[in-house]
Amino acid sequence: MRRTGFTLAATTAFTLAAAGQGWATTTSGDITTSWGDRTRIEVTWVDRDSFRDGTLAVADRTCDERTVYATLTVRTGSGTTLASDDKHNTRGCGTTTDFRGIRATDPGGIKSVTMTLCRRTAGAPDQCETRYTAFNPYNPSFAF
Repeated sequence: MRRTGFTLAATTAFTLAAAGQGWATTTSGDITTSWGDRTRIEVTWVDRDSFRDGTLAVADRTCDERTVYATLTVRTGSGTTLASDDKHNTRGCGTTTDFRGIRATDPGGIKSVTMTLCRRTAGAPDQCETRYTAFNPYNPSFAF
């Protein structure tokens, strides 16, 4: 897996900008971790190659003074795995930070987007849970 900023490659874009118009299907899901923090995502699938108008909410519900953050991972039709920058909620106890305008496009198709929620752990690897994957409904060959 390669971790990059918001432009992942010359032919693959994973950005915080608006996408073009077209028919679409919206999917959403959330993670409530075993320790209690929560994240929610909603994306609009445009076609086999892209999603747009994504919103990601990262909620600090545990009030344990640990930073909570989410990462989105996109699997493309070519088998490439691309990860967004971590989306941090550093505002503290009982707050939610929203990230809007998330989108991805790849000419080889997008198989899925996966959401992982983590919290910082002093002196140890961060504690993370991946409990949500949305498969592109316009790419049924990728659903398996």
